[in-house]
Amino acid sequence: MDYDQTIPFYVHKFQEHPWRVFETEHYTFHVEVDSLAENEIESIKQTQELAYTKIINTLKLSPPDKKIEYYFYSSRERKKELMGDDWYGQTIYNEFTVHAVYNEKDKVVGEHEDTHLLSLPLSLPISLFQEGLAESMVGRSMFGHSHQEIIKAGLARGLKPEIVSLMSQEGWLETPDEEAEFYYSLAGSFITYLLDIFGLGTFKKLYTAMERGNTQVENAETTWLNGLGINPESL
Repeated sequence: MDYDQTIPFYVHKFQEHPWRVFETEHYTFHVEVDSLAENEIESIKQTQELAYTKIINTLKLSPPDKKIEYYFYSSRERKKELMGDDWYGQTIYNEFTVHAVYNEKDKVVGEHEDTHLLSLPLSLPISLFQEGLAESMVGRSMFGHSHQEIIKAGLARGLKPEIVSLMSQEGWLETPDEEAEFYYSLAGSFITYLLDIFGLGTFKKLYTAMERGNTQVENAETTWLNGLGINPESL
């Protein structure tokens, strides 16, 4: 099944780049020649195969019949030059591809981006759930910190997130980039809470029901919370 993905920045210059290519059972890795990613490719292979197994087993998913393709860029500037955007990592759903930065400062590896791809058979839900599940699978923030510590620090700075507002795709997209670690941590903590309280089976039904673009979801954000016995005002 193909999913709509609005990515106006996306360019395909990376397709013409002279990559070094490495294969594992579930991945194809494209790395720049003489880059840190090339030098550490064995570690990358191991990290991603372990992440793959963890996601499939934890979420009880069927392995896809194709490999995940990774493109590793030595800097955010290089990534923007070759694929159009300088954010740390992006998943291109219908190409089953991840574009990620890999250098001494930022090593975008692990469960996060792979969770986006491997969970697609369930749904492409609103970002609160999609990013929250990915963060929950990682178990820490995008910069390696405790979700709870990042949330506490954000609240202490005066951030006042509203889960109900974040259930709207528009509401999620309006969160400031400079506070991404806070909002991703909040989403990850929220999804971990749902998994712990209701279990995987109920959560997967909920995840599927929260499909992005479903007007019933976006116009009645609190209905499912009330149905599960959760008071939205307490979140």
